[in-house]
Amino acid sequence: MTVSLDIATISTKAAANATIGTLTLTDSSGTVRQANFALTEDSAGFFGISGNKLITLRTSIPTGSYCVSIYFNAEFVALSGNATFVIIITAT
Repeated sequence: MTVSLDIATISTKAAANATIGTLTLTDSSGTVRQANFALTEDSAGFFGISGNKLITLRTSIPTGSYCVSIYFNAEFVALSGNATFVIIITAT
């Protein structure tokens, strides 16, 4: 199984609640599965989850690289686990 994030870069100028990217869970046969996503406790405090979207929680996130750990639990099948992504905040 694989969890992917389609976009992992956003500007410091992004508004609060702006979508950074969409999370997708794919099982070992290549089937996209519906899943519940949540940030783990060790993730940076600048980000949140809304459905299957990784979002900003506030404006003016300082430039840099931030590690975000996500817990997932698939619906209707026994798939769960963690995934980690690096989010890049740019000045433009």
